[in-house]
Amino acid sequence: MIAVIVITHGQFGQELLRTAQDIAGRQDNVASLSVMPEMGLDSVCQALVDAMTRFPSADGTLILVDMLGGTPCNTALLKTKDLAAEVVTGVNLYMILSSFTHRGDMALSALAVKVADDGKRAIVLAKDLLRKKMA
Repeated sequence: MIAVIVITHGQFGQELLRTAQDIAGRQDNVASLSVMPEMGLDSVCQALVDAMTRFPSADGTLILVDMLGGTPCNTALLKTKDLAAEVVTGVNLYMILSSFTHRGDMALSALAVKVADDGKRAIVLAKDLLRKKMA
């Protein structure tokens, strides 16, 4: 089964992961890393290496980060360039739930595409949907 690691600035990822598990149930091989202002790049890198060591997966690791170009993203790209890992930016709750649902039956690259697509599809102007439905 593909491992899932969520890396974000502050406690955002930790809360997303906790909430996703409240909805979908406890998950194995998942972790959240919080990048705090006082952390240096070396400690962020080491935290990611430690998480990947704690949750090794022959199927690979899906890393969900908060934003392109930020420390979580850059660290993930740096530390996984030669590993079976995919990095997807813009993490939201729906993406984590999608990863939980599909990580046991999809290849890593297909899962990364699916999670990114599901995350985009979950971002809508809700009132516009309601207006279209009412018209």
